[in-house]
Amino acid sequence: MSGGNYVKRRDFLKLAGLTAGAGLLAACAQTAAPAPAATQAPKPAATTAPAPAATAKPAATQAPAAQQGTKTAVFWFNQPAQLDAFKLIVDRFHNAQNQWRLDVVLVPTQDLQTKLATAIAGGEPPDAARLHAGASLVSLFGDKGHLAPLEDWEPNLKNTDWVAGIKDAVTRNGKILAMPVNSGCSGFIWNQDLYKASGLDPEKPPKTLDELFQFGLKIVKPAAQIWGHYTLTAPISQTGGDYFVPVLWGYGGKEVSDDGKKVLYNSPEAVAAFQWYGDLVQKNKCMPQQQVNETQMLNAFLTGKVGSIFCYPAIVANIAKANFKSASTTIPAGPAGSKANLGFATIGVFAKAKNKEGGWAFAKFIGLDPDNMAFWNASFGQLPPRLSARDTTTWKEYQAKTPLTAGFLEGQKNAQLCYYGPGVAEIQAEVGKGVEAAVFAQKTAKQAADDTAAAAQVILDRELKKAQGS
Repeated sequence: MSGGNYVKRRDFLKLAGLTAGAGLLAACAQTAAPAPAATQAPKPAATTAPAPAATAKPAATQAPAAQQGTKTAVFWFNQPAQLDAFKLIVDRFHNAQNQWRLDVVLVPTQDLQTKLATAIAGGEPPDAARLHAGASLVSLFGDKGHLAPLEDWEPNLKNTDWVAGIKDAVTRNGKILAMPVNSGCSGFIWNQDLYKASGLDPEKPPKTLDELFQFGLKIVKPAAQIWGHYTLTAPISQTGGDYFVPVLWGYGGKEVSDDGKKVLYNSPEAVAAFQWYGDLVQKNKCMPQQQVNETQMLNAFLTGKVGSIFCYPAIVANIAKANFKSASTTIPAGPAGSKANLGFATIGVFAKAKNKEGGWAFAKFIGLDPDNMAFWNASFGQLPPRLSARDTTTWKEYQAKTPLTAGFLEGQKNAQLCYYGPGVAEIQAEVGKGVEAAVFAQKTAKQAADDTAAAAQVILDRELKKAQGS
């Protein structure tokens, strides 16, 4: 591959499934978008002042010797399906400066947390890594001192124009521990052709969660494998966090009490949310009774036989290529309204890495230059976490070519972060198990809520006790 040394270590080859662009990964930023068009490689960005918007063309071949760089930093990247897009970003970095080169190691999302913990324990963390679950992974590694405070390099970092809520999520004890580089939020995409074929107005999506069932009943034809709506039902943390939470909020529920000490998954509002999932499959039969992860949901939608999905903007590029017409909007409202779940990813620089200055150089290059950030997000089909990045030529061109981003940009206006405190990944996995139990009618909604709350409370109590040093 051109423009850099892409390290494919033996330990990771089995995990990566290394055919760039082959297959789709779960999580909120997994599907590659077409790389934006470009014309010229940029100059290195200043650390504080935003660089002027300009389109840039990464090198198509190996960079000239003068740009090879004299030092090497190891970067862990978690998305094999996006490797081609990421290669262009790395080429852009290499052509913009001549001090640092990146060795890129592929560590898939599902293995990243475990592999990072192992590398840190062995004293060999990467210099930097893309942390896909921005808030929760910053909590996991930052609270234990494994992430370097970025103000060590840029004292004015706190003044960056990030989307509301993101700065707080990456800040610990007044220090910013990771560089936000892409964002997204939950949204709703519907198949307009299938709506029309089912007698529905293709320009009018459901406004409420109840109306979503009404629309789904007009679409569904189980014998023909045509379904009204898909969402995640697999017993995994992504189900319990990214996908369950907007429904929970729609019914007025919360994950954890304001003091952070009590889980609330057995509240009446939470019971109603679990009931909604059970009704989706058992009562209304809008979706088959099966475990569904994000990849399976997308693949089902791309067949043209699914009326709608809850999703995140990373998949819009794939849907735009489908042989049917789709549109996007905000999540249908529950009794308490509609609120999107805000997601984001960061570049974390590891405190005890051998060449962490190189990790910072790459984090700065993406995070502190609005046009580089726009290029990153257009390449991956995400939303920039900096407002200024949306004013760049690169982003405006991408948005004009990708109208499916509209619903997510609208949803981001009032999006909020779901719980990301102690024990978050384990707690969300328990919620995913509760969703599965409701979908398969293994438990009533009340039983699923009670069992979820009991298991989650044990996790939260344990993690709070650890944090107190007991």
